[in-house]
Amino acid sequence: MARQAFNKRWAENVETQDSSTVFQAPGDIRIGTGWEGGQDKDAPPAGQENWWHNRVDSALQDIERHGVMTWHAEAVYDIGAPSLAVDGLYYESIADNNVGNAPPSSSAYWRLIGASLYSSFSVGEYKDVAHNGSPDSGWLKCNGAVLLKSAYPKLFARIGGTYNAGDELSTQFRLPDWRGMFPRFLDDGRGVDSGRVLGNTPQPSQNLAHGHSASTGSAGAHTHTTTLNKDRTVTTPGNAVYGDENFYGTETLQTNSAGAHVHTVNIGSSGGTEARSINLVQVRWIRYL
Repeated sequence: MARQAFNKRWAENVETQDSSTVFQAPGDIRIGTGWEGGQDKDAPPAGQENWWHNRVDSALQDIERHGVMTWHAEAVYDIGAPSLAVDGLYYESIADNNVGNAPPSSSAYWRLIGASLYSSFSVGEYKDVAHNGSPDSGWLKCNGAVLLKSAYPKLFARIGGTYNAGDELSTQFRLPDWRGMFPRFLDDGRGVDSGRVLGNTPQPSQNLAHGHSASTGSAGAHTHTTTLNKDRTVTTPGNAVYGDENFYGTETLQTNSAGAHVHTVNIGSSGGTEARSINLVQVRWIRYL
């Protein structure tokens, strides 16, 4: 026979009663020892049988509907144990022997996973988004923030102190800082960008080494001429006639040749403070669970 869904729990209509013949908890002693078998032993009361089957059905129904069991105040949770809280969100225990600490209000014991228990992203994976709002559950901004190892054990196990600046405490590690950066993939032995390692130290901006050329055309050997006014005077001042002009005309003189030559051209600088391609801005997150 095919398995049936746990849509209806055993004895769910009498769960509120406390009767040995209808529905009753057997007590911790009986739970610890179980039922004693044999013909000379008393059969368990019907109410306790109903309680036991109802307990199992309730747990299975919880798992079937939510993937995990709903948080219980008396349950013992260890690190990594997931639970569904009363707010309808999933949480992960970040402490061993975690008892009685309600997930929504106990951030020292529980870390929010979100509305979905499982994610298609791996811990340490990046995601670029088109807004600068708060990250979704399970994500952090890649802003170089310092975190506690105990609060984000999965992410620390993946990236360790790779992005540390050196001033962190022994209990801390640092996130990648992608603010204002362009990505470049690790060379990993190819030889294109040798010597690089993962970390928060950026590679300085630079252009490929190159030169510029400039020249002026040669005018060849040549001379220049200039025109000057030429004056005349009378040899005998007493014979000068009133109104007689002393302007005689002009004279053209030639300068010496400078020979074939060129001129120096200075090329000024231009541009900004960095080399960059056309780009748009995005925000980068990193998955921590």
